[in-house]
Amino acid sequence: MDFVELVIDGPIAVDRDDIEDELNHALLGRGEVTGAGTSERGSHLDIDILATADRQAVLDTIFGVLAALDVGDSVRVRPGDGQTWLRPSEWQPS
Repeated sequence: MDFVELVIDGPIAVDRDDIEDELNHALLGRGEVTGAGTSERGSHLDIDILATADRQAVLDTIFGVLAALDVGDSVRVRPGDGQTWLRPSEWQPS
């Protein structure tokens, strides 16, 4: 996995920048947010992950940050380039 996309498509109590900052801090040495934007469908963050990083640990970290920020299911995550999207309530940590 070299890429994770995060879409905010519901109301959240924090700014997108807060999510970006927390993800960058938590993923230090394994990945970073490399893009952000807003569209008619919501806001998004693009996260580039080092190819050598442990995929499960990175996803656990991402969903852990989302839980700590209490964004609920107003966010969905696409791990990789596939078509599968996961809401925080659907994530099963390792």
